[in-house]
Amino acid sequence: MPDQPPNDRPAPEGSTAEPGPRASVRTASSRAEASAQLDALIDSAPVGIGFWNTDLRYERLNAALATLNGASAEYHLGRTPVEVMGEMGVSVMRCLREAVETRRPVFEVELSAVIAGRGPQPQHREGSWFPVFGADGEVVGVGGVVRDVTARHLAENERTRLLRDALTARAHAEAARLRSESIQEEAEQARRQAEDARREADVARRDAERAQERTQILVDVSTRMASSMDLADSLAHLARAAVPLLADWCTITTIGIGGVLTTEAVAHIDAGRAQQNYDFYRRHPPRRDAPHGPGRVIATGELDLLREITDEQLQSTAVDAEHLVGLRSLDARSALVVPLRASDVTVGALTLVLSDPRRRFSDEDIALAQAIADRTALHLRNAQLYTERSHIARTLQASLLPRDLPNVPGVDIAARYKPAGAQNEVGGDFYDVFHAEDDVWIALLGDVAGKGAEAAAVTSLARHTLRTSALHVGSPALNLATLNRALLAEAFTTRFCTVLYARICPSEDSVLLTFANGGHLAPRVLRRGQPVERLDVSGTLVGAIPDARFQEVELRLHPGDLVLMFTDGVTEIRESGRPPDYGESELDATLATLSGASAEEVVAAVEARAIELHGGEPRDDMALVAIRMPDR
Repeated sequence: MPDQPPNDRPAPEGSTAEPGPRASVRTASSRAEASAQLDALIDSAPVGIGFWNTDLRYERLNAALATLNGASAEYHLGRTPVEVMGEMGVSVMRCLREAVETRRPVFEVELSAVIAGRGPQPQHREGSWFPVFGADGEVVGVGGVVRDVTARHLAENERTRLLRDALTARAHAEAARLRSESIQEEAEQARRQAEDARREADVARRDAERAQERTQILVDVSTRMASSMDLADSLAHLARAAVPLLADWCTITTIGIGGVLTTEAVAHIDAGRAQQNYDFYRRHPPRRDAPHGPGRVIATGELDLLREITDEQLQSTAVDAEHLVGLRSLDARSALVVPLRASDVTVGALTLVLSDPRRRFSDEDIALAQAIADRTALHLRNAQLYTERSHIARTLQASLLPRDLPNVPGVDIAARYKPAGAQNEVGGDFYDVFHAEDDVWIALLGDVAGKGAEAAAVTSLARHTLRTSALHVGSPALNLATLNRALLAEAFTTRFCTVLYARICPSEDSVLLTFANGGHLAPRVLRRGQPVERLDVSGTLVGAIPDARFQEVELRLHPGDLVLMFTDGVTEIRESGRPPDYGESELDATLATLSGASAEEVVAAVEARAIELHGGEPRDDMALVAIRMPDR
């Protein structure tokens, strides 16, 4: 899944630090991988492939497309199809413009016209063009696949001519038969020649259709891989696309946890056999030390072509008698195993198997299989990196939040944390509740500028600094001042944060809270039968300026009273036409309906309403802490 769009917040007046971005930026490594993906597509495709910008000018193309257009690749760059090809370019421009304006692919369009660099004879091309979208969902250009169908057109014309000639010959033969047996024999010979010509035309037509199917597989695979991060679904689609055009059945093997080889997808011309083969590979995973097959290809990174599979080869691969019986039942007569390699890393293998003894893998089959494997490997590697990154982010995020809330006598406390987006980056919101000294607990809620590793480091520093300081100093304001000095002293970051600090002192008939605020949103107070209050407690951002000032305000909760601390992800609703305080007004309205509710019920209701206002998916992290004195 893509990184989230930027969500930066301007630094407050007087701040000397620059705010970090609210979303991830693409690293040099990801740009290199994207470039490698495009290079692989251009260099390995057996057909013409190009990329045009939104001005419909060539930005990238392969040698095959340059040859089709009759000009060098360098001559194309920066020019429109009309400038390169002349008459044919007009039709290409029309297709490119349609793809940009409709934001939909233009499939299998046949074009016929003179190409400036290919002589005076009309040329015939068949192409598919599709819009390419940027991270923001806008069209950044058009990709296209073009192939030369001039030969097919000539073959069809020749077939028409030959059929016409045959009909004429047969007519003459019928007339001649009445005149002479010898003329009848000549007519029969002409008929046989016409039949031969028809068969040749049929062969040419079938070859053209097969070439079109091969091109379509590449388009389908590339489109599917680019549009889906569902790895299992993409691999299953790929396996089905290869059958029966390339093979009678197909498997895709990947490297699982601990290096175990796992068969992720199986397709077969017989749907029932597909499940049987899948079950077999689950019972007998491929081995790296096997003499043939996906295990060997993954271990060596080299293609393995078995033009004829013998029983001796099956016996050398089997580990026991049961395994041998299973291998024989697969009915594999020949096989092609292609490594899935991306950035010099082998991440799996694509296995194509023929059961029909009359079929053999051609050079075209091998080239197409390699092209498909290259695209699959890049997608598989990206998905693996995305999964690893998400796991690291979730693990780090969990380490920055308390596992459980402490049991505070006489106080009901509940918290919620909702990260934004795909959860493959550590968020900047945090909270903590801990015991500081006898009958004193501390509740913290904060928001670090930005996301990622640096934001996580600031969050960790803030939590541990305040936890340590609270053990020695009772004043919330002094503890925020300690954190302010600690952040300014750190060389690894220029980030600041907001922190709302609450010192909780429960007693028999009430709960005394002492708040200090480091530039955070004002907490809300909910008392039974009274309107929602905003607790006025001010202070500067933490870690922004050396002479920060933090105010302390006391708040006493009586039975049934509740105070809610929250981050700006709850209230920042970015919709055109909405007033700036719309989110906070909605929060107050929601709280007004929750008088007498428990702390858990309040944070659950506020979180649900905030997600609803965000359209079902928060644009920013959300953290909530509710502190309530239960009814007596």
